[in-house]
Amino acid sequence: MGLFGKKEACPVCGKEVKGLFLTKIGDKKTLCKDCSKRISMNKELIKTATPELIQEHLAYRKKNAEKYAALRWDIRYTDIPYLKFGVDPGAGFFYLESDDLHDEDNPVVFSFNQLTGYELYRSSQKLDDSDTPGETFLESTLSVVSGLADLVKNEEDTKYEVFKLKLTTTDPYWPKLEIKITFSDERLYGWNGCTAFDWQLKGMCQLFKNIIRKEPITIV
Repeated sequence: MGLFGKKEACPVCGKEVKGLFLTKIGDKKTLCKDCSKRISMNKELIKTATPELIQEHLAYRKKNAEKYAALRWDIRYTDIPYLKFGVDPGAGFFYLESDDLHDEDNPVVFSFNQLTGYELYRSSQKLDDSDTPGETFLESTLSVVSGLADLVKNEEDTKYEVFKLKLTTTDPYWPKLEIKITFSDERLYGWNGCTAFDWQLKGMCQLFKNIIRKEPITIV
């Protein structure tokens, strides 16, 4: 396209397409900045999405925002880096807010009935899933003392622990979710880790297990 050529129009709303980090959908069409920032769906769906699908999705996202505002979030976990999680046990809904979901200002809301699978990994090792009996087990909680010792010993080096949360749902736009949770050793084993990470991540995962098994919600 020449410097003074016709500007590209958004295939969804018709606005001029300009700016960086915009979303491309099927047939290499580019969405405008406003439409791009309102989308929250699986990357594989975006690659083949038609303008009509995006329009349906944006209407769905508007209803999602109304639902999020109307529900009562009695349980919230907000100290896990780059991830926020809340539950309305009475109505049977939960929300997730994460950079991986591209849901800024409009957290994705799921009903309990939509959640069909849950897995938690530390690096490549599976720590827990919806089929594992008993309470959610976090390997890191057993190594706080050694972790603190390593932290003091290697205070000049920054080390990280990487966890991966995988969920499957019947939601049309997020049938599979994969959320990476990265902690520095200082955050994982330091004071904040002992008081926040330990119970918040464990509590969130235990809730997922309870939801899938149709068990009473327990707060860890």
